[in-house]
Amino acid sequence: MTKKRSGGVCTLFIFLLVIFNPTSGFSEEQYNPPAPELQIHPFCKLGTGRADASSPAINPPDGLAFTEDGLLLATDAMNHRVQIFDPYSGEHLGSIGNPGLFKGEIVCIIVLPDQGLLISDEKANQVYRFKRTAVSPAAFQSMSQPLLSGEGYKKLCGMARDSKGRIYVVDGITGHVCRYLPDFKPDSSWKFQSRRPDNGLILNKAEGIAIDESRGMLFLSSEWDGMIHAFNLETGEWTGKSIGRGTDALTGKPLGQSVFFRSVEGLAIIDNYLLAVDEGEISKLKNCHGHLLVFDLRSPVLYETDAEKCRKRMADGFSDGLVGWFGSYASPDSVAIFPGSTEHPEPLIAVADQGSYLVQVYRWKEIQDALQKLRKEEFRD
Repeated sequence: MTKKRSGGVCTLFIFLLVIFNPTSGFSEEQYNPPAPELQIHPFCKLGTGRADASSPAINPPDGLAFTEDGLLLATDAMNHRVQIFDPYSGEHLGSIGNPGLFKGEIVCIIVLPDQGLLISDEKANQVYRFKRTAVSPAAFQSMSQPLLSGEGYKKLCGMARDSKGRIYVVDGITGHVCRYLPDFKPDSSWKFQSRRPDNGLILNKAEGIAIDESRGMLFLSSEWDGMIHAFNLETGEWTGKSIGRGTDALTGKPLGQSVFFRSVEGLAIIDNYLLAVDEGEISKLKNCHGHLLVFDLRSPVLYETDAEKCRKRMADGFSDGLVGWFGSYASPDSVAIFPGSTEHPEPLIAVADQGSYLVQVYRWKEIQDALQKLRKEEFRD
């Protein structure tokens, strides 16, 4: 039985909650993002759903990547391996590595043009390289010694590759991003801007990274600020633009309330959309599941997607910039895209649901259909 509070105490409690709770103003039930919910369901779930070391377990899933032929790779941090799945059949095909090879916690994986792999270790602060062999579709072999060991990284986590084969490596603590040429020599033309005009760090705990070559943009998540910053892809200069939260024009400091409930984690781009993982928070005090937010890169208000502006547009009966969200995850992390292939023409989206020890896989076509339906309904209204 709940005891009734006196009117004065209850009023004071609510007042303090509104002031100090960073999630005030969100949905009363689950603090949902200020955008329409897309009714999307996964067609495939990979992993055991348990924190174990059995053959198909992922404890927990962190980094995700698809091979050119549609295999899904998932870093299994606590088991010091990378799991290999066929998402179309749901079959577990094998694993890469072991505790003798992966010294720390592997958190990110990317596929190279030759179908080899780079895997980052955020504890040992180094990168492991593998080549794909012709023995079987799921066979990979370790190459040479780890890369970038002793280079001064504090938390070597996020990685990405562009069409020129250049590698981008994120230091989650220093907020710095390095770019390497295909031979892994530093790119001397890269001058990454890590500081705001007021000399504060632009990235406040960083890992998520996505490349938009058509617009010449590099998107990086500032997790603890609940925002995504846009950088010039060729120079590394900060554009002063951000997604999900505003910034002060003079200092560069974050402004207003974020559309993300908690940390913004993994990022990925497909067609003209930026997908961003909202970690959410499941605890004794809060019951806010994580979601996958969908931003329209073509929108004129892409960089005006703080919570207040998104709520205002929703109240006016339409969504723009942030066009929707879906999923319900327990502490999700990364998101990966499979654009389709000759054998498997259907594009896929995969989300690492860490708290549930699963990877959830979606059909991109279903997400597109939901967005199209939403636009038709808004136009009709």
